[in-house]
Amino acid sequence: MSSNDDDYRWNVFRSHKRAATETPSLTPWMITSLQATKLLLFLMCNTFLTLGSAISKICVLILATNIWDRKYHTDPYARRCSRIPVQRTPRGVAAMYLALLFIQAVPDGTVNLHVNGFLMEPFQFVVLEFLRALGLSLLIFTVFPQLDLYRCLCLCACFPIITALQKLLSTISRTFKPGRSFGARMCKGNRFVRDFLSTTTLPHLILFLALFSATYLWNVMETFSVQDNKMIWVLPFGLFAISIGFWESWVSENHAETTFHELYQVKYGLRKLNISTRLLIAIVRIITVLVVMIYAAKGRVKPYLFFNVLTSYSYSFRQTRLLLIAFGMILLNFSLRGCARFLAAIGMRAFSIFHPVTIVPAVGYAIIAFICNHKICGIANFLARLGLRWSCDQWGRKTRPFDDWYICMIWLAVGAYRGYQFVHQKSYDKCDEVVDSMPPVPNGFCIEQSLVVFHISLSNAEPIFDIDDDHGDPYDELIVRNDEVDSTLTLYMCATMWHETATEMAQMLRSILKLDGEHARRLAAKKADQLRFKLEGHIFFDDAWEDRTELGITKRVPNDFFRTFFDTLSELTGEFVDESGSMMSRILVNTPYGGRLVVKLPAGTLLFVHLKDKKLIRHKKRWSQVMYMYYLLGHRIMDSPLSIEDRQQMADNTFILAIDGDSKFEPEAVMRLLNLMNTKSDIGCACGRIHPIGSGIMVWYQKFEYAIAHWFQKAAEHVFGCVLCAPGCFSLFRASALMDDNIMHKYTKTAQEPRHFVQYDQGEDRWLSTLMLKQGYRIEYVAASDAETYAPEGFEEFFNQRRRWTPSSIANTIDLLSDYKRASENNDSISMSYISYQFMVIFFSMLGPAIIFTMLVFAQVAAFGVDSAKVMLYNGIPISLFILICFITESNVQLLYAKLMSIIYAFVMLAVLVATSSQIVLETVISPTSMFIVAMVLIFFIAACLHPREFTNIIYGIVFFLMIPSTYVFLTLYSLINLNVINWGTREAVAKATGKVCGIFLEGLFGLIERKLERLERSVAELHHIEDQFFFSKQKQKLFERFRCAVFARTGNFGAEEKFWIQLIETYLKPIESSPQQQSAIAEGLASLRNNIAFAIILLNALLALAIYLIQKHKNVLSIRWTPYRNFKWTKMNELTGQYEETKDPLKIDPLGMAIIVFLLGILIVQTIGMLIHRLNTMIGAFQEVNQLHDLVPNWKSKKTDDERILTAARQMTDTTSYALSHGADGYTRHRELDRDNETVLYKLQRARLAKRMQKAEAKNQA
Repeated sequence: MSSNDDDYRWNVFRSHKRAATETPSLTPWMITSLQATKLLLFLMCNTFLTLGSAISKICVLILATNIWDRKYHTDPYARRCSRIPVQRTPRGVAAMYLALLFIQAVPDGTVNLHVNGFLMEPFQFVVLEFLRALGLSLLIFTVFPQLDLYRCLCLCACFPIITALQKLLSTISRTFKPGRSFGARMCKGNRFVRDFLSTTTLPHLILFLALFSATYLWNVMETFSVQDNKMIWVLPFGLFAISIGFWESWVSENHAETTFHELYQVKYGLRKLNISTRLLIAIVRIITVLVVMIYAAKGRVKPYLFFNVLTSYSYSFRQTRLLLIAFGMILLNFSLRGCARFLAAIGMRAFSIFHPVTIVPAVGYAIIAFICNHKICGIANFLARLGLRWSCDQWGRKTRPFDDWYICMIWLAVGAYRGYQFVHQKSYDKCDEVVDSMPPVPNGFCIEQSLVVFHISLSNAEPIFDIDDDHGDPYDELIVRNDEVDSTLTLYMCATMWHETATEMAQMLRSILKLDGEHARRLAAKKADQLRFKLEGHIFFDDAWEDRTELGITKRVPNDFFRTFFDTLSELTGEFVDESGSMMSRILVNTPYGGRLVVKLPAGTLLFVHLKDKKLIRHKKRWSQVMYMYYLLGHRIMDSPLSIEDRQQMADNTFILAIDGDSKFEPEAVMRLLNLMNTKSDIGCACGRIHPIGSGIMVWYQKFEYAIAHWFQKAAEHVFGCVLCAPGCFSLFRASALMDDNIMHKYTKTAQEPRHFVQYDQGEDRWLSTLMLKQGYRIEYVAASDAETYAPEGFEEFFNQRRRWTPSSIANTIDLLSDYKRASENNDSISMSYISYQFMVIFFSMLGPAIIFTMLVFAQVAAFGVDSAKVMLYNGIPISLFILICFITESNVQLLYAKLMSIIYAFVMLAVLVATSSQIVLETVISPTSMFIVAMVLIFFIAACLHPREFTNIIYGIVFFLMIPSTYVFLTLYSLINLNVINWGTREAVAKATGKVCGIFLEGLFGLIERKLERLERSVAELHHIEDQFFFSKQKQKLFERFRCAVFARTGNFGAEEKFWIQLIETYLKPIESSPQQQSAIAEGLASLRNNIAFAIILLNALLALAIYLIQKHKNVLSIRWTPYRNFKWTKMNELTGQYEETKDPLKIDPLGMAIIVFLLGILIVQTIGMLIHRLNTMIGAFQEVNQLHDLVPNWKSKKTDDERILTAARQMTDTTSYALSHGADGYTRHRELDRDNETVLYKLQRARLAKRMQKAEAKNQA
């Protein structure tokens, strides 16, 4: 067969490697388990809400009915269950009043000092809170003491009087003809009465009259005491004040743009109360309740008794137990609010008919009736010990003019109906963006009213931000608008590559291809609630060119690493040839920084591979990041002809996914990050959980190290502040955040001082994160968003990586701590307590070598029974020698010595394990050291159990334990003393043979192919200047030559882009050229910085180790003697007999060592609490996704139609593969939906630019 058989048009059939089938992250049984757990939690939470609210209500009523001393002769329950006499004391009564005061006053949102609300007029809220507090206080302190539990509960069902009246008036207005005036309707008397008593209005009239009867019923029956004639006005006034005060029940969506517009906004979460308004409301409520309480207690309790109760504490005192019950109820109320929030967070809501507002009166009545009718005297006996009574029937049947039981049942029924109407929320479509909110101010007396979750769709609500209608001069550049811009999300995948292997390249490309498929699937999906986005990929290939000499001519050609990349990309994507034999899925473009390969991926996404030539542009990762930031955000957005508002909206809806050349991730991991960023606009960046992959002992160590770092440190940072470092291997950035002041522009700063080389260039990801934090943007950690990256597998490679990371991390943390005032002022997530926590972490990390060194010394003393001075010397010599080697020898000698000592100390750690175990046995687990070790082991095990999918990582803790001396002593010293070494890259050298695919025979064959293709090149004369720069295998080279001449342009948008690249390189990315004198000065500066820092830290560690040793040496004098409990015994060795004997001597505790243990354990406890809270948030996120998880499992059947999917995907490919449309400065056009706040990043940038123009113009005029 001839050599050109591939040219036959019938020979077009292909075979290629199929994509590897991977197990989905969540299998069907996992999803079923999540659904079952979600259902179980839903049932448990609903039960807790109902029973907890009923218990809280009954406890309040018990306290309220006991603050007056009354006779219970007519109560059969009191007569039968009176074996324990109820002794009322003045202090006990005062405690009842105080308990009610605390229950109403304490549960308030003002305990959170970080509430960020909108400043608004607080008059309405203050008045309504005053009325609610006044009405409840009047009923609690003056009315309920004269009633029994039955009637108190029934009266609580009558609170929605105003809601019933509002519904009645609304129905009347709809019944009458709207075209006639109210006076005209009144003139028609018979017609008016007939309309008023229609079938529509009459039910609401009956409901209102039934509730209204509560204001006068017992006054008519004359059941109140004669001396309390004030009940004639107190009861009706209190009921109406309460009904008005619970404004959430009568404010609805109809009150938007009315007098109650702010109430409507706060109710539905469109606005929040600021801290000053919350404080004012809390003060008004507390003062109101306190005044009514003092007035009601006048003549019953002497004022000094209140202070006496508050200052005398003893569990044997009744007043103390009453206050403890009150605080228990406060905790219960907080738990109920948290449970209601939890249900809303997981996307579930309590059934309206079983909501506490609807059912608590009936449940409470049933509980009271059961106890009273069955004569359960245990309740009475328990209450009698507290000085309380259980009141069943206060008045007695003979004292009543008529039985009011039936009317009370009507009140309960009407109250349940009105409660159902209140809590019942209308449903919205899945595609609607629904906001959930709860009453901003909880109420302790009626906690069920504070458990309602309100829902509203943002599409039906007015914009959150107020927008001025006066837009000024329509020709002003600042307010030009373009209605073609919408809120479509744009996602740019930006990968930075250097000397990755073929396996690492393939891993990253497979991840990109999966995201490409997910992008097309979402665009084709029928589900309106799925997040849709536009996708584009960019790979920035550092140092991709090399010099090659052929026939005496030296030219720049792509190197072996790019050839490997091209082979891998072609293998994974396949070749797509059209009928004419051309291949339009690849496009080559020459650029000022080297070259660009444009690839259309199988599902339609464009992938741009930027080949950087270090002779034309700066290399290294940070400058690649500067390239894509300025290209995508500067050229694509700022250079576009759109208005400022449209560009701001583009920036807000544009996201950059930063990945490395060896990153591996699933599409759902990206979707979780994108969903979070789209939901929370205050987040500047979100990062995922990074899993190291590879093989070998060093990878095992890193698996455990990464696990505990994410489980504890990153989770604690997320919960108590914000994450300090977004890893460049998998993080999602918001474009508008990067474009803000002091971030993207400052990131282009070149290192001038010695510390800059450490902070800027050795850890660019950490520095970018620090810039964002200082500017006020929050970085969040999403544990459910998993990504994998290859970890260093060799000892030397691992040490070199940490040599770069450790100094940079410390430098950026110190930079943040030194500028803590500005950081905490700009960033709401950074508080002084969080700064203190980070200070403790960085302080003890610097002292790590001394702590580990002393631990090794005294563990060997305990294990081998050797004198501590000799052990100190034997361990100090190799470490001191390593310090000397690091100062005077090359890196390879240092690493060889460190590897040797790591092996030796791994055996020493076995002795440490034995010594620690023997210490726990001898001193028991009660000793401080034993408690710390046991607590740490238990915490790690619990953390592994809370991460079931990562549980196996705890096995690698054995390797981590054995390598503690290596990593916490030798690695720390190696990183510290080599601080002046600023070589870039974990892989210092990769063999040139990597990626080489061409032999002599193939090169000769390529020459033959080139000659046969000369005729094709002559047919396009304008492209003769393109040089032959690529050497690949036979088939790839032929296809490459066919399509490389297909599309090439230097006009229009491409000309503007080339101009942009030239300007960018000249301004920021021009290769840095330094003279030998400058390099010598930099080296001297770095050496001086290294010497100063190394001397200080080594000296500090040496002093700490010496102090701990000397205190241990003089333990008999300088130790703290501690006996955990009486008759405590422990085992120690008798120095005379050499035998272990039990002793009752106190434990001798080293004060310095104890202080270190306390601080370390404190840090670990804080991180554990943060981990627990973060796991709860992760679980909530999993429950929110549980309904959509079946889409991720291939075993579930898809409901999509294949034809429609193919058609939609084809349309998407048509729209996205047009290179000119998607690549220019004005590439994307968007439809505009919502106006945004004018004080945004783009406005600030535009104003700054115009101000600079004006300054230049003024200077020119003055000149």
